[in-house]
Amino acid sequence: MVADEVKKAIDTNNERFSEGFLKGDASITASVFAENAVVFPPDAPMVEGRGAIEEFWRAVMASGVKGVELTTIELSGSGDYLHERGTGIIRVRPPGGTPAEQKIKFVVVWKHTADGWKNMWDIWNTSP
Repeated sequence: MVADEVKKAIDTNNERFSEGFLKGDASITASVFAENAVVFPPDAPMVEGRGAIEEFWRAVMASGVKGVELTTIELSGSGDYLHERGTGIIRVRPPGGTPAEQKIKFVVVWKHTADGWKNMWDIWNTSP
């Protein structure tokens, strides 16, 4: 069982991740990732390291993604590692395009570090 304070820390990180999109600030979104984190975007190469991850999110934001809403379905694990399973909605407003929403499903591996809980591995894809 995951302690309430740990659940709160993960929720706070997810809120911070989403805040970056609302503010158009990739550094806020990337701040929840560990220095050596890896993201696994759909149909694209892995992105390794917080700096590269920040650049990835900056490009995603520039493409028109203006909001991400995450919902945790399950958070489990013990010690320094947890895994999170959830769903989300990506809100897109491409320049000159029609606003749209895309449903996703995701899995995140969280690691407890000296800087608190950080996203280590993040994978997602579309969901019906």
